Amino acid sequence: MNDVADLLDRVFAGYGFTLMVFDFNVITGGHMNYISNAKREDMVVAMKEFIAAEEGNVHEPPGDVQ
Repeated sequence: MNDVADLLDRVFAGYGFTLMVFDFNVITGGHMNYISNAKREDMVVAMKEFIAAEEGNVHEPPGDVQ
């Protein structure tokens, strides 16, 4: 994961990213790995904004700059 994150950091220089890798077709007991080049709290906000947009629940952005 760290090698992939290093590569993504070079390819997407100046942008934040999150990589989530998980098992397909596993209901319970599956695994998920997460890596990001941003602070966890910033990435949580970005993921919430993505989910809201995908679900059609667009909301006002937070007051802080990410």
